[in-house]
Amino acid sequence: MKSFKEISKNIGADLDNFEVLLEKLFIDEDEILLNILDFIFKTKGKRIRPILVYLFARLFGSPNSTSDDAAMLVELMHTATLLHDDVIDEAVLRRSVETVNKKWGDKTAILVGDYLFAKAMKIATEHQEYNLFDIITPAVLSLSLGELQQMTNSQNFEINEDKYFDVINNKTASLLSACCKAGAYSTTKNEKFINKAEEFGKILGIIFQIKDDILDYVGNESTGKENGIDIKEGKITLPLIRAYQNMSDTDRTQLKELWFQAFDNSKLRKDIIKLTIKNSGIKAAEKDMQTYKQQAVIILKEFPKSPARDALSELLDYIIERDK
Repeated sequence: MKSFKEISKNIGADLDNFEVLLEKLFIDEDEILLNILDFIFKTKGKRIRPILVYLFARLFGSPNSTSDDAAMLVELMHTATLLHDDVIDEAVLRRSVETVNKKWGDKTAILVGDYLFAKAMKIATEHQEYNLFDIITPAVLSLSLGELQQMTNSQNFEINEDKYFDVINNKTASLLSACCKAGAYSTTKNEKFINKAEEFGKILGIIFQIKDDILDYVGNESTGKENGIDIKEGKITLPLIRAYQNMSDTDRTQLKELWFQAFDNSKLRKDIIKLTIKNSGIKAAEKDMQTYKQQAVIILKEFPKSPARDALSELLDYIIERDK
């Protein structure tokens, strides 16, 4: 498996330019806000969303100002949702760094999140990128709906595959899908390619979330991340759904007895993880990922051969094979 750095090397100049534009965007801000924004963006992740924008832009041409605006919009909106999520989840760490809500308080985190949403809207309107707004804002609406669905579902013990996929389509797949569609839109007006880009992004988002859900059960201990956080938060994800489908009546009864007691009990969470593994929940979820991968590969083959297409294929493998 290629490293993430190797996969994104063909768009290295695009990403370097993106970082410069991001820094310039906040150069004249109030000092208090600037300190918080500097803290947020210095603890950056892998920039998967801008990477998808630029890779899809390069599938059909050379990135341009519309590509840059698309990358900026998705990153600002994604960051805003993370700030709000951390408040909702009462999170104290993100990427092993103190969260904004922990460092500055919930009110500050919410207000900065709101500010980033507004900043994204300002970019779109000032640059008259109304079509980009039409692509990206529905994804943010879906993301908010997905969060609400997940909160509601977590209050009950309900093994429901359809509800699970509704949540991850809204919460994760919608924004990745918008990244791919926006990137393609920035360099081609071929509706077939734009729609296929959107479809690929949706599948990639589903795979991404299933992998996250698997790692929550069997994550690499070297990452230092506690397993079973989804159980702690009452989230019924695909590994558990698949395991439940394979369980005997005895195991199902045991699971139901453990579930609501496990929220505040790490030992009981480990017992649920063991039940999930015993009943092939992990293996079944991994098989689902491979099924989705086959669908994504078929779509990729419809795009022109290019280094960008190769990188997207490698990114697909990376997301499936990653250990954190």
